Amino acid sequence: MAQVTSGAETWVPHTHRHHHSGGTEWLFGPDGPSNVSGNDPQVAPVQIGGYDFMFWAASGTTTGDLTYDAGETSVTPVFPVGTDDGSVIAWYVGRGGNGPANLTFDAFNASADDWLDWDATNDPFTVTSGDRQPGPDDDEVVTTDAPAVVTATGHFPGTRLVFDHWLVFDSTNQHVTAWDSEQLTQNEDTSGYAVAVYIDPSRKKWHFPKVPVAYDPWWWLKNSPVEGIQQLIREQGEAAQIASLIDASTAITSPRARTQVQHGLYEALLSVAHEKLNEGSHASKEEFATH
Repeated sequence: MAQVTSGAETWVPHTHRHHHSGGTEWLFGPDGPSNVSGNDPQVAPVQIGGYDFMFWAASGTTTGDLTYDAGETSVTPVFPVGTDDGSVIAWYVGRGGNGPANLTFDAFNASADDWLDWDATNDPFTVTSGDRQPGPDDDEVVTTDAPAVVTATGHFPGTRLVFDHWLVFDSTNQHVTAWDSEQLTQNEDTSGYAVAVYIDPSRKKWHFPKVPVAYDPWWWLKNSPVEGIQQLIREQGEAAQIASLIDASTAITSPRARTQVQHGLYEALLSVAHEKLNEGSHASKEEFATH
């Protein structure tokens, strides 16, 4: 049986230099390590006192080290038979106060189920839009006058950890770039949190690619400065738009970027086709019922 530690802990923004000396605390737990094998269902309260639920993270499961979608309070990690260490932790954040609209970001190590310390010497983030604040608040980008665009490095400096995905907390105002999964945008004059998740590749087990919960296959089209792309949106039906864009995407020179863009477009096309088939089936049933 796996030796699993569980509990609920707090994340404190602006403590990325020394997370555990920055006011973080256990809201309950830590419990264990306890002998666990198989399913280990967990349910987190949406709020505990003055703290709001963020996400569950689990390490040492049968599918590897992982984070669950932001806001998903009920999860069931599965732990293997054996004596390896594991964990399942619910992460919370204190309710914020007043201030300018901003994006606050940080780096999380899913393989340790804990936050990564970083400062100017090993900063894993590049900000190309928005007003990044000076240290020690350099994990914040003010979005009052421009959207925040933050890119996480593919390898966390000084470690073997590799970028896995962004945890997105607001599917309306946050977007992971379709052709660059390491880049995240927070809309202008809005606020939010975003977490770059890193993993130890030696502990990674194969699974289907994780699709960001906030992925919008139309976002990059709606915001495209290219007149030809915008013309497609204005003049074609939904399925025709997607088919035309799939053809246009063959011109993308980067194989990785081309694959990511086409993956999203094909998913969108399948979704539209499924919707049309359902509409057609419903219409046929109604016509049959009238005869």
